[in-house]
Amino acid sequence: MWFVGIDVSKATLDAAALSGTGEIHRTKADNTNQGHAELVRWLQEFPDVLVALEATSAYHRTLVATLQMAQLTVSVLNPAQASYFVKSQHRRNKTDKADALWLAVYAKERRPTPSLPTSYLAQSLTRELQALDKDLTRLKNRLEAAEAGDVHPEILASLRRRIEMLEQEKKALEERLERDTKETRGHELTLLTSNPGIGTRTACHLLAELGDVHRFANARKLVAFAGLTPARFESGTSVGGYTAISRLGSSSLRRMLYMPSLAAIRFNPVIKAFFEKLVSRNKPRKAAVIACMAKLLKIAYGVLASATPFAAKPTPA
Repeated sequence: MWFVGIDVSKATLDAAALSGTGEIHRTKADNTNQGHAELVRWLQEFPDVLVALEATSAYHRTLVATLQMAQLTVSVLNPAQASYFVKSQHRRNKTDKADALWLAVYAKERRPTPSLPTSYLAQSLTRELQALDKDLTRLKNRLEAAEAGDVHPEILASLRRRIEMLEQEKKALEERLERDTKETRGHELTLLTSNPGIGTRTACHLLAELGDVHRFANARKLVAFAGLTPARFESGTSVGGYTAISRLGSSSLRRMLYMPSLAAIRFNPVIKAFFEKLVSRNKPRKAAVIACMAKLLKIAYGVLASATPFAAKPTPA
């Protein structure tokens, strides 16, 4: 078997192929459609290939889709996974060629799970909507500060025009995301919205971010993907230490779960009972909300994986 690491940058792709006996082959290609085709031809020269690469903003997405269409096994890694592995190996050099080889070594030693195809088109809509939310928040904060200060009236008018324009763009993208989701994943949308706390907008965002939920072996894997698993911090003679979420997963997924979880604490009998039980055990309210985010995500996994609408009967935590 051959293990291939690909270091992805905006313009280029550095690839290193490592055999089970330690033989190494290298190549380099442009991060373009033509470069992707060249890389596929190079990879097809090796029997039984596992390709590993890091998620790098949007620069890896077209490449991954091309490799999967060519029936090649690809694993898209959380950059933290590879980073911690490389640090543990006391790496001396930091170059694109070296990074590609380390990804191949990681694939050989850790055998990461292959990634299932993901709809990057839908996900690109949710990511752009999140960016618009940040832009709107920043502009609204500037407008509030300007209104409280002594500024030229045209500045106020300019800020208000930009806010109005961005809100119109946001509305248009939200409508397109909802329309596309209803057309392509209407049944899954219905399943998710059967869960009190998850509205149509949140369900559309979740489906775009998750892709095919069956790419996660179980609900715990999905919670880990969202970075909501607890991580214990304790060292030396410290008595209590503390526990926090790992934050190693999808920050986008965590952001889109926060407000729905607050709604679920009020209206979802399962989440409400779970939250009240945690608080009664002196769990800090913020930590209880985060635990409810994980619980809500597990329920979302359950209704999608089983193709069964939400049942209001409380289940054990």
